[in-house]
Amino acid sequence: MIGTQKLAFTSLVVTLTFLFSACSHVTVPRGPIQVKTDVVGSLDIPKEISFENGIPDSKLTLIGSQGFHKWYADYKVWTGFIVNHLETELRSRGVKVVTPGGGIPFRVKVEQASLHWGSFAIRCIVNVRVGKADGTWSKIFEGNNASPATLYRAVDGAVYKAVVAILQDKDFKIATGQ
Repeated sequence: MIGTQKLAFTSLVVTLTFLFSACSHVTVPRGPIQVKTDVVGSLDIPKEISFENGIPDSKLTLIGSQGFHKWYADYKVWTGFIVNHLETELRSRGVKVVTPGGGIPFRVKVEQASLHWGSFAIRCIVNVRVGKADGTWSKIFEGNNASPATLYRAVDGAVYKAVVAILQDKDFKIATGQ
């Protein structure tokens, strides 16, 4: 009888542990969304510029939770994605983008990302700091996007909107020497 009670109790504890354990997910932007020329316009930047990832180490940061699910992001990976997206967009507009440290160097850093669940959509907000490596200019850009479909579309849209905000910003254009 006692053996049966122990077995039942152990089975219950194991079942409840699996039932109520948190599921962890790591989310990253899936792929760049091309910025159309009419959204940003042409960029006449005569000088060479470069970008570097301002996050020194990879580590997972909690960006959202819902129920027993938790979503994490590696800001170094997100920043690298944004740097690559910026370089691609600028090169497609005829800007000379060189290796990190060359030309006018800019440091890019994802400072915060968060996920929010609403009644009908999932929202992602990402804050990206872009600044000259010498510290003479710096500004934070926000990408804010909601998707009724999936969390991944919210993330992709927020990163896209942050990149668009950077490319459209008059202060960024001035800092590049335009």
